[in-house]
Amino acid sequence: MRRAFLIEEDLGFKVKWGDVEGFAKLMKLIVKRKGLGNVLAEGTYRASIEISKIKEVNATKYAVVVKGVAVGAHGVRSGLDYTKPVSYVVSVQCGDHTSVAQPDYRSGDPTALFYDSAVICSFTAYKIPFRDYLKFLYLVTGWNIGEDEWFNIKAKRILYIQRILLLLGGPDTYWDPRIHDDLPLRFYEPLPEGPYKGRVINRDEVLKQRTEYYEKLGYDEYGVPKIEEVRKLGLNDLVEAIKVIEKRLKSNMPASPSMD
Repeated sequence: MRRAFLIEEDLGFKVKWGDVEGFAKLMKLIVKRKGLGNVLAEGTYRASIEISKIKEVNATKYAVVVKGVAVGAHGVRSGLDYTKPVSYVVSVQCGDHTSVAQPDYRSGDPTALFYDSAVICSFTAYKIPFRDYLKFLYLVTGWNIGEDEWFNIKAKRILYIQRILLLLGGPDTYWDPRIHDDLPLRFYEPLPEGPYKGRVINRDEVLKQRTEYYEKLGYDEYGVPKIEEVRKLGLNDLVEAIKVIEKRLKSNMPASPSMD
């Protein structure tokens, strides 16, 4: 039976967990794009697709990514994690652990969007009330933005633009929210060891939270911002882009390779 694992035959040398010299060799292959390093240099997602072709087996299920973006140090299975199970699923920055969405909209995207837009390190932000950051913004820029305006208008404008651009995709890939608004498959497997061994995520509950998040944000059932909501925010230039996305979804055009 063919396996997705990379072995000595693939790399030209052995690499074991904790093998500093082996990993140093591997890094040099990646930097110089030699041999299989040329594939790995493309990043986890694209590498998993190419390895699937090479090994003639689905290697993408081992790629811990969300819409092509590798997940950071934070998982979701223990029940005590920094992120919630739905956070990576609906985040416009995908696997980025610093800008995750939250079931409670006000404590998630809008706050992270402000920190990113204002170039504020989130490590400095925990003990300062958000309203104080808006005061700082006024003192520095003269922009007198209240909390309601930020959460209900400014942040949503940024979020809608990012979401639409994400679904439009690029020249060689785009994402189907029915497939790719989901966790890495490994996150639905029980934790194999540690104090929370056996903990697992219920996919039906994740998909339920995904639907609830869509509704809160004014998205349709596929996670596409509704045209009427976009117009309310004055983003009329995005209407044609939404129509392209909707047409693609209705025609069931193939998206990027599925992680299933």
